[in-house]
Amino acid sequence: MKLPAATLAPLLLLAACNPFAPALDEVPTDQNQLLGNPVYVRGFFDRFRAAYQLRDSTLYGQLLDPKFVFTYRDFAANVDRSWTRDVDANTTYRLFRAARSTNLQWTQYLPSSDTLASDTVAYVERSFLLTIEQRDDERFSGAGTARLVLVRKTRTEPWRMRSWYDRSEF
Repeated sequence: MKLPAATLAPLLLLAACNPFAPALDEVPTDQNQLLGNPVYVRGFFDRFRAAYQLRDSTLYGQLLDPKFVFTYRDFAANVDRSWTRDVDANTTYRLFRAARSTNLQWTQYLPSSDTLASDTVAYVERSFLLTIEQRDDERFSGAGTARLVLVRKTRTEPWRMRSWYDRSEF
């Protein structure tokens, strides 16, 4: 049986159209509007939260200065312990891979925080709540504060985290 060309053309057009696939957006998406603009301190924290919500270690890594140091208090040994950017990036990557979901909420600026020493250095202390649900349904929740030093070369560049002193209650 041979179909007439007038019948075949609409069938070919319908076959090329997928009603379940949305059309491409003509307007490019501005990453700074979606994730936060790290040129501003507030935007830095928005992007930090987005990295955790999305469990995106690449996005998180972009927030770290090459000389980044993470420090926390080991209460059992009564000493501060630190690690470098590479260890932090690897640890965060493994955390994101093991988690089914992560929820980070920056709750408040602490008094005398967000002090700009210059256009290129900011000292910020923020409270946060963090919930991590692992793939085995185990759930961890905690609160704490983070004392951060943010740096950048010029006032038009994004802030990067040079150091984080963690005072969590985990």
